[in-house]
Amino acid sequence: MTDSNEQFIINRIARGDKEAFSLLFNKYYGKVFRFILSLVKQKSIAEDLSQDIFVKLWANRRKLSTISSVDNYLFIMSRNRTLDFFRKASHKKECIDISEDILLSIASKDSTERVDDQSLINAVRTAVNALPPKRRDIFMMSRFDGLTNDEIATLLGLSRKTVENQLTLASSQIKKMEN
Repeated sequence: MTDSNEQFIINRIARGDKEAFSLLFNKYYGKVFRFILSLVKQKSIAEDLSQDIFVKLWANRRKLSTISSVDNYLFIMSRNRTLDFFRKASHKKECIDISEDILLSIASKDSTERVDDQSLINAVRTAVNALPPKRRDIFMMSRFDGLTNDEIATLLGLSRKTVENQLTLASSQIKKMEN
């Protein structure tokens, strides 16, 4: 689709043209899905969030004629929807349930002493849960979701340096609590 052709399609969608919406969906669904999958790392969640994007797009179709770039608009919608997903997921759990394998791998990266595995797991779990909410979210996204600092910064609307500083503070706080 060229820019003028895309604008024509957008105007048709704004008027409720389902065929035009289908064209747009077929062009952009894969791109939206891959972007969200790169962030959430789970196919079923990425599929659900991607579908949510297009449902919302259709529901708000009358406003589409005001956008200048579908690509940018869908990227922003995808980023915001994924961020909302992460926020809701972190708020659902007051105490984060972290698998023991992950906790042991984190602890072993920073500790050379051998200690009782269960007490180490409990110490790391307590330390992670004691982090301030935003710092805990950043730490979890980095260590458990495998997101890069740039991905976290984009998702949370922060600078890369802020993410790095929060991860440093989180690691320091966890190490203090382990001792």
